[in-house]
Amino acid sequence: MKNLAPQLRIPGFTLVALFLILSHTSSAQEVEGEATPTVVAPDWMVMVSPTMGLLRNATTFPVPVGRDGNDELVFENYEMTDTGWGGGVTVMGFYKRVALTNVFFGFPQVSHAKLLGSITYLSVAIPTSVFVEPYLGAGLALVSTDVDILDFNDTRIDDLGGMTMRGHAHMSWISVDNTVVAPFPKVGAKFKIPIQHWYATPFYSYMYEYVKTRARSNGGTVELWQCADQDDPSCPEITGDFPMDTVEVRAFDKTTEKNYHSHLVGADFFIDFHYFLQMRGKVYYNTNHDLWTVRLIGSMLFNENFGITAYFEYSQKITVTNTYFLLGPAFVFSPSEFRDSIREMKNRRKKGD
Repeated sequence: MKNLAPQLRIPGFTLVALFLILSHTSSAQEVEGEATPTVVAPDWMVMVSPTMGLLRNATTFPVPVGRDGNDELVFENYEMTDTGWGGGVTVMGFYKRVALTNVFFGFPQVSHAKLLGSITYLSVAIPTSVFVEPYLGAGLALVSTDVDILDFNDTRIDDLGGMTMRGHAHMSWISVDNTVVAPFPKVGAKFKIPIQHWYATPFYSYMYEYVKTRARSNGGTVELWQCADQDDPSCPEITGDFPMDTVEVRAFDKTTEKNYHSHLVGADFFIDFHYFLQMRGKVYYNTNHDLWTVRLIGSMLFNENFGITAYFEYSQKITVTNTYFLLGPAFVFSPSEFRDSIREMKNRRKKGD
């Protein structure tokens, strides 16, 4: 690749596909005294990767557990975890030093939940003549989770009026709609590592999150039982054959809207083996809410038009935590002149073998 380096001005965060395609040229030799043709990086390229895989979703939402002295419902947070199959489409492209990535995903049946979302990110690199390059970026994350539960049951232990009580909540139906809208600008610096084509990019990002949660139910009951051992907070046993009180929960429709502001610090990284096999990743920490996100993408191309991509992500959000694993083919689109030059380079290399 050294013979190409002076001509390639592609930023380090551009397509996996471009790097893999150019790797085919690294071992080309002069054939029968003819000079190897020069391969110039294209001005644009797009890679589309439809994927299928597994999602594990944990959603936090408010559930009524009783009433206060003013006969108003008292809500506590409840977490539901489900696993299901789904898919999505990843589109990555660049034009010169500007790169755009969009990930769309949908999981129609994750036990009780349906999940739909997208992440869009636009970035630009600032060229320099040294080993570090600054870059700027801006992104938007949209995630919608729709949960419908039949025969909902939950058990909580709490202190009510100085007495340790165990509460059993039951509702025949409860629906929760959760929407997250999160724009995030980003600044960072890419440091080139003198191993193959590796680099690391520490960054800072500010994230604003608008979270809307709507919980609905046709009502139910909350039974309150006295704990046998008032000194044991785990309440292993209860007393009595009947609950001390039964609270009737009327039908409710509760919507909460909250705005969150977060500072994120983290790093992107890229490691490879002659561009043929690659691993790129992102790790960042939400300093305001003690949340982590880890994202890994492994890629390999078989030729200038086709390859395979594997995607893993563990993402903690304020009301939703998702774990993804997706796998699928990758289709590459580029200018015809660039594809022709790659084929010519490969043919000359074969003749020289």
